[in-house]
Amino acid sequence: MIGKFYLALFVVTLSSLACVRIDLSPPPVARPLPVAAPLPTPALWPTPLPQPTATPPPIFVAIAPGPPACLQPNLATGEHISASGSYTETERLASTPMLCHLERDSCGYNQLVGILDPTLKFKQEETPPFDTEDFLMHPAMILPLTRLNHLVQTEWGGAFQLRITDAYDSLLEHDPPESEPSTRYSLHYEGRAIDLTLWPVDQSQYGRLCTLAHCAGFDWVLNEGTHCHASIRAESLCLDCQNQGSK
Repeated sequence: MIGKFYLALFVVTLSSLACVRIDLSPPPVARPLPVAAPLPTPALWPTPLPQPTATPPPIFVAIAPGPPACLQPNLATGEHISASGSYTETERLASTPMLCHLERDSCGYNQLVGILDPTLKFKQEETPPFDTEDFLMHPAMILPLTRLNHLVQTEWGGAFQLRITDAYDSLLEHDPPESEPSTRYSLHYEGRAIDLTLWPVDQSQYGRLCTLAHCAGFDWVLNEGTHCHASIRAESLCLDCQNQGSK
């Protein structure tokens, strides 16, 4: 009985194996996966690099030796010249006439100005308090005097200094002492005239000094031999005070 059972089981197993299909073909060969094509590299727009700003080269101006600062001929002793270049025009025409005597501590006197420049020399020969009057002058005198001082330093390279021997004069000393004081006439009495020399004193150079004064802008210049007399055309301080008094 048992033998029949195992026999039947054997027969069933053989039948099942007969239905199974065995694939004896060689196994497939493994192939690599396809590689994707590389993506294109994005184009980069060029970024301009900062450039240094060009520094302009320095400009050198060649200064050729020029003509003298003042080409006017030197004034001879006793010769005068006006701002227009006239050798015949009088001081009254070139610088306008004197209108009054400015007295000390008057309205016009208080309009005078002083110039304190260490390169200038002042004679100051009067006794105090009048020794300070060489510093006092009409305000319009400052500009031509400053220009003349520069011309003197340039002309002689510092060998001479410009010296003021007289400017404003309240003592009325620019007329003969025997003359009537009320009729004495000089633009010094208004502070519109100035007397000039060089320091050290060298009268042989005064013809050139007077010419430089003309070139500096004084309206009338006279070579008096011992000094240069120069004056300006400007509104009289006498009128200025009259105008103030009428307000």
